[in-house]
Order: sequence, then C-alpha cells, then structure tokens
Amino acid sequence: MSVVVHWSCMSTPVSSDRAMPAAAIADTAPATNPTVARPAATFARRRLRLGILGVGTSVVLSVVWLTALLTGIVSIDADFRLTPFPLSRAGDAALLVLAVFAAHALLLGMIEYVGGAVEVRERPATGQWLISWTRGVLVQGALLGAFAFAAALAASLVGGMGVLSVVCGGALTMLAVQGLIARSMAQMSAAPANEEVGGRALANGIRATSVRVIDVRDEAFVGGWIGLTTPQLWIPQRWTHAEHHDLLDIQLARRHAQFTSGARRRAIWRAVLWPAVGVALAALVLPWSFTHSAMWLALPAVSTLWTFVAVLVLPSFSRPAVYSADAAAAKRLGAARVVAAIRQLDVWQDDEPERSPGVEFIFHPVPSRNNRERALSRGTRATFGGGHQQTRLTLFASLAGFGLLGRVVHCNIGRPSLWAVYPGD
Repeated sequence: MSVVVHWSCMSTPVSSDRAMPAAAIADTAPATNPTVARPAATFARRRLRLGILGVGTSVVLSVVWLTALLTGIVSIDADFRLTPFPLSRAGDAALLVLAVFAAHALLLGMIEYVGGAVEVRERPATGQWLISWTRGVLVQGALLGAFAFAAALAASLVGGMGVLSVVCGGALTMLAVQGLIARSMAQMSAAPANEEVGGRALANGIRATSVRVIDVRDEAFVGGWIGLTTPQLWIPQRWTHAEHHDLLDIQLARRHAQFTSGARRRAIWRAVLWPAVGVALAALVLPWSFTHSAMWLALPAVSTLWTFVAVLVLPSFSRPAVYSADAAAAKRLGAARVVAAIRQLDVWQDDEPERSPGVEFIFHPVPSRNNRERALSRGTRATFGGGHQQTRLTLFASLAGFGLLGRVVHCNIGRPSLWAVYPGD
C-alpha cells in the first residue's frame, strides 16, 4: 500500500427564596405530592432501544427457526430440488438462504422503517425511504445469493474447507469493494479532493490522490479508509466546508494514525476470519452436511447468532483504536482542537456526552464524548489489540458468512447509506 507519503505526520427561571417568602412558597405548594414527569428519552437512547429491538428480534427469530429445524417441526429432504439446471444443488442452496433473508427482512421491515424514517433527525417521505430501503436490501440479497451459490458449489467439489474458503474470500472481497457496495446500496457521489483539501491531507501525511469527498445526506456518515490494495480515504463533504476545516485537520490526523499504527490492518483480518469461524462452528454442531438442503436453511440463523456474539465482544477491541487515534492527533495538533472535533462529531451522531459503563461496554464501539475527553486529559494511550472500526467492519463482512445482523444495529438500522460504511469516530 502506497497511500501514506509522510509517515511522521498524522428553561424556566428559578425564583430565589428572597424573591418569594417562605409563606408564599407554602401557599403555592400543591396539597399532594406531584407526579414527577419522566424526561423524554434522548435521540441516542431511542436509537439504542430500537437497535436492541432489531438485534433482539433477529436473535429470537434465529433461535426459533433453528429449533424448528432441529426438532423436525420444519423438515426438508436432503435432496430437495427447486432448480432443474446442471448446478441445481448450488442454485437451491442460494434460493434457500435467500428465502430466510427475505423472511427476516419482511419481519423486521416495520422496525427498520422506524429506524430510517421516524427516529432520525431528518425524516424522509415514506415512499422515498421505501425505495432506498428496497435498493439496499436488493444489493444485500444479491451478494448473499452469490456467496451461498459459490459456497454450495465449493462444498460439492471439495467439501467443508471449500465453504470456509469462499466465506473468507467473500468477506475479503466485500472489504476490497466496500466503496462500490456502498454506492450501490445508497445514493452518494464521490469526487477527488480539491487543491485545498488535498493540501490539508498532504500536511497530515496522506496522499491527496487517495482522498475522496463523499456527498451523502446522512449526517452520521464519517467515511474512513475504503478498499485494500490501494485504499481511498473517504471524507464527508460537510467536513470540507470552511467552518469545519479545523475538524477536517483533526480527522485527517486521526485517519493517518489509524492507518500507520496497524489498527486498520488488524480490524480487516479479524473481520475476514470471524464469519468463517461461525460457519465452521455451524458445521461442527449441526447434524447436516453442506450437501444437505437443511444446512442452508440453518446457516443464516447460526451465523446471525455468531454475529450477535461479535456485537457483544468486539466493541472492546474497537474502543482502544479510538483512544489511540485521539492521542496521536492531540500530540500533533493539540488536545483542545481534538476535543472540539469530538464534540462536533458527537452532535452529528449520538449527541450523548455520557453513558453508563455497562451501556458503553456492551453497545458502543466508539467511547462516549466525555470518556474520550477524560482519556486525553489523563494522557493515556490504549493501543493493545485495538482494531479501527473492528465491530462495524465485522458486521459488514458477516454477510459473506450469511449473518443478517449487519443492518439492524442501533447505529444504522433503517439507514441504507450507513449499511456499508458505518458511522463511527
């Protein structure tokens, strides 16, 4: 990779007692204890609850479906055939996987509608949202069907190792063409950096020719490194506006650190291997071989449950990379500027300065704004094992292993422009 050229850079007023005597206060007090109104849930908390509902529903449906298959409530012959053409076994496998995918999409459609058309800051028209959602689902379905076809064909030729090779190769391919997938799923355009943005990139150790400015509607879009052999750095168009040039400098410095520290490389390889491990576990625990039709009905459910494990475990590998990039940018450009950028980015995304430790540990691969500021003030730099966008790259790549959770987590549920390039730091 030759992207980096400078490796060294990178209310109601409250009356006082004086103004209102005690007797008057007593006279105005209600005779009974008033019911204290509960504060309305914040935008971040509403999105979190929606994501919990989406993920939870997917997990429950997976468990129910697996139980039905394993107990024989739903049964299918080993030699079940839908297609008459020569590669019918692979074609049938693809159709069975797509049937589970379609059922999942239909059952979660209303939850996704709320996530994309109701619990967002800018609400699209229902028809507009439905068109964008359908477009994204069709792209995902096409990818999933292709992976299932290739995996079933490999199973018939070389057995289980062939399936695992296809899953790893599929995940690697998804990450290599992540930008193409993103533009296929949602309306967005990419343009080369102009002279000013290119100069700022160069000043932060990044080749100007690798930068692409992305025009996309969703304010939570943050871009990032896209592709493998010659990665591009995607940045949202709003960062290039004059009033956000300081934020752009900070983010360029952070992206440089994420690339040169190896955090992105670690995240990629874990994201490639995770879905394959899930499929290998399915082969060990399920009573069917890859040549049995029931296996292809079960694989999306098993892989969805395995992806759920990733959602619980991998945020702890994502947060250190955020802290490390913050520290690297602060060392070069000053902590005050980094804090200002963190605050603005938080406003565009969750707008949740503080979280409970439990909520952050389980649900948030990007630390809260206050935790990032406290880490900067302490001068600590947690780097061990950190992978840039570890959780969210794994969710994206999980489609290659037939997992269905990638678009129903709280950060992107119902928002197709964030299904391939997730929001983040």
